[in-house]
Amino acid sequence: MINYTWHQATILDLDAIVEMAQKHFQQEIDTIYTPDPRAYARNVTYAIVNQHYSPNAELLAVAKDAEGQLLAYTWAKARDYAAWSDDEMIVIRMAHVDLQLSSRQRLRLIQDMLQIWENFARFANVKIICSTTMRDDQGAFLKLHAKNGYTVRGSYAYKKLNPTQATPAN
Repeated sequence: MINYTWHQATILDLDAIVEMAQKHFQQEIDTIYTPDPRAYARNVTYAIVNQHYSPNAELLAVAKDAEGQLLAYTWAKARDYAAWSDDEMIVIRMAHVDLQLSSRQRLRLIQDMLQIWENFARFANVKIICSTTMRDDQGAFLKLHAKNGYTVRGSYAYKKLNPTQATPAN
């Protein structure tokens, strides 16, 4: 099992994040969107800056091994809403793992992400988390959500935290 640590992304993580997205996930979108690494780098940069100045609005966390190699990253954004409600939710923008890792390691990293999202939701005092996927192979990802208390509807997974769970961490 690989040892790793999670921490908030910094601008020094930018190139590795963009490279992972291109290497492992670009083929998932390139028949629908025109991939633009510069646009992705710009948006990731904004998220890194935003989490620094508005820590309850956005989160971009990276998992790295002892050598500093990027193993996974996740990006969550608060202050989003469904069209049918004024209930604020955390929207998961990305949950990427290095697909060359073993399935056991990938599942462990995604399990970590689920906990990171809940911690962020508590910190931001938001009661709903919305995670979605557009990957072709999404079964294991969504099963892990369901196993962790999410309601899965199609490729969307929602979790409503208990009121006692969604208190700000002070």
